[in-house]
Amino acid sequence: MGIQELLSGAEIRVHLAPGALIACEVQRSWGRSKVSRKASFQFFPGERATAMSSLRDWIQDAPTKASLVWIVGPTEAQYFVLPWSPAWVDPASRDAYTRARYEELYKTDSSTVSFSFADPSPDGGQLVSCISSELHCELAEFASECGCELGAIKPSVAAVWKRFQNVLKGEDGTLCVVEGDHQLWVRHDRTRIREVVVRRRSAQQSMDAALKGMKGVVRRFANTVDRSALPGGSAVDLRLPSKNGFDDSRGDAAYAVALCGAL
Repeated sequence: MGIQELLSGAEIRVHLAPGALIACEVQRSWGRSKVSRKASFQFFPGERATAMSSLRDWIQDAPTKASLVWIVGPTEAQYFVLPWSPAWVDPASRDAYTRARYEELYKTDSSTVSFSFADPSPDGGQLVSCISSELHCELAEFASECGCELGAIKPSVAAVWKRFQNVLKGEDGTLCVVEGDHQLWVRHDRTRIREVVVRRRSAQQSMDAALKGMKGVVRRFANTVDRSALPGGSAVDLRLPSKNGFDDSRGDAAYAVALCGAL
C-alpha cells in the first residue's frame, strides 16, 4: 500500500449507543480528516434490526468504498481491569488469565464473549472490555454485507480514554463518559485505570448531581444535549474541536463518541 492510500480514503464510524446507531462518514485526504455525512438511527430495546437495515442503506449510498469502525457503548459491553501489564507475559498467558478473571467476576462461561484490550498502561494494568461473541459476529458480518473492510470493534470508553489521554495522564481522578442515560466512571491514577463502573442516570438526575462527591479531578465527555457543566459544577467537560464538519455548538454533540479517534 502506498503513502497516498495510507493518508487518503473513507471511514464509516458507527457508535452503537443506548437506543441508537450514530454514524459518521469521515473522508481523509493526505492526512486531513473531514466529516462528510452524519446520521442517527433510533431503535427501541430488542428492535435494532430495523435500524441496522436503515444504516446499511445509508452506508451503501457512500460515493466510495469505506472501512467500518464500530464503537460499542455500555449497554452491550462489560469492563474490568487486569492488575498488571500483559506486556510482561506472552499473549496466550494473558488471554488465559483474562478468561479466568472474567469467569470469576461475572460467573459466566468466557467462551461466549469476545475480548478487546486497550493499550497497556506504563504504570501497570490494562483495561479489558468484552461483548458477546454473537454480537461480535453480527457486527463483522454487517461490515462484509455492506462491502466494507472491518476496521475495528472497540469499546466507547477505550476510544474516549485514548483520545484524551494526554490530558488525563497527569491527573488523579475520574473520567465520566456519558452516553444517553448511561454513565461510565473510569477511576484512574494518572495513566493507570483502577476501576470502571457503569451506572444509569434517571431523567430527574443532572449529570453534576451524579458526579457530586467524587474525589480528584473529574472530567466528563458526553454526547447528550445537557452536557454543559453549570458554573461551580463538579466536572470539567472534555470536547472535540469544532472543525472539519463537526460543530459542537450546533447540535453535533450526539456524534462526539463516534468521532473519538477521528478528530
